Amino acid sequence: MRTNNRILKITEVKFPKIYFISNNGDYRVIDIKKLFKKIELREGDFGYSILVDKDMFNSVELIDKSLAWKNVSQKMELPNGEFIDLYFHLDPIVTIQNSEFDSNPTNFLNYGKSIKQIRRHLVKISQEELGEKIGTDKQYISKVENHKTDLELKTLRKIYEIGLDKKVCIAHYDTQDVLKSFANSILEYKFLEWADEKKLDLKLIEGIGDQIKDFLIENEIKSNEDLSKIELEKLIELISSKHSLSFYHHPYTWPIQAKLIMNSDWVTLISLQKSISKSHLSNYSKIEKLAREEIDGDLYQIH
Repeated sequence: MRTNNRILKITEVKFPKIYFISNNGDYRVIDIKKLFKKIELREGDFGYSILVDKDMFNSVELIDKSLAWKNVSQKMELPNGEFIDLYFHLDPIVTIQNSEFDSNPTNFLNYGKSIKQIRRHLVKISQEELGEKIGTDKQYISKVENHKTDLELKTLRKIYEIGLDKKVCIAHYDTQDVLKSFANSILEYKFLEWADEKKLDLKLIEGIGDQIKDFLIENEIKSNEDLSKIELEKLIELISSKHSLSFYHHPYTWPIQAKLIMNSDWVTLISLQKSISKSHLSNYSKIEKLAREEIDGDLYQIH
């Protein structure tokens, strides 16, 4: 069995608590104030200052798999008479032993909550009925939904695909931009690379072909970046000088599409283009069609 004796990542610092992930995958939290009281670390002792100064407390970082404060240091004399600076750190074993399981961590894969919501509001079956579908009982489903048991991937798939008749995909996201990064994670990386290389091309816009692209370029709208910055009134005035508005296909959406492209919000762009496309012969958006002409294979990681 793997020994739980290292800290892999600090997930949040909220005085006087520090949230972290240990090397066996547990999300845990330690109250430093309670720890210092337990080990009888008092004011004036080395390291106690982190409880006096919150900014100092918040400077904690992970060094050699342990919680450490580099700005809290003291000199130590070596046997040869030389001095070295030692920074304050907590032994990872002591930290883990004095921490608690974080039952509701931020950024945690809460499959229990997801299963419960789908079961109750979409599929509308009881815990007992879900248990019967996958060959278990109500008590086990209750543990899963309340996150009191770990699940292997094959068990998770069985619950979703057999019990709830849903497909499972492994997605990912960045905490700074949850929606866009989560949505884009279902796309193949080759599509993301292709789209990023093409993002300045006006022909990615639903409603813009060669003729309109050339006209826009002649009028100093040379890329999607330019189009994303133009005021809608000025765009409508410009294109109306050449043709009536009925000649164009949803020109009011062009700056919006350009903004989505420049922000690499590809899934939202695809949805928007599908909603305004004239074609009933294809289920693909314009950017999907263009990508399929140049990219072999699937554009999505899910089917």
